[in-house]
Amino acid sequence: MEKFYCPRCNKIFEAEGGKKEWQSSVFGYCFKLVAKCPNCQTECNEWRPEGPSNKEGGSCSGSCSVCSGCS
Repeated sequence: MEKFYCPRCNKIFEAEGGKKEWQSSVFGYCFKLVAKCPNCQTECNEWRPEGPSNKEGGSCSGSCSVCSGCS
């Protein structure tokens, strides 16, 4: 089960989710996981925690201006 965030209810919930696919003229084939909110039935995206993706090193392993390892 994956975690999803409903902006309408402002809640995080767990669900199986389904794959939503589309073709972008810029990026080509794209997909994301979506699930219906159990409270309001809104289509919701996967939940992503705020902050850098690599908490141990204090860096996002990329080139951003937020992390101490990148700036």
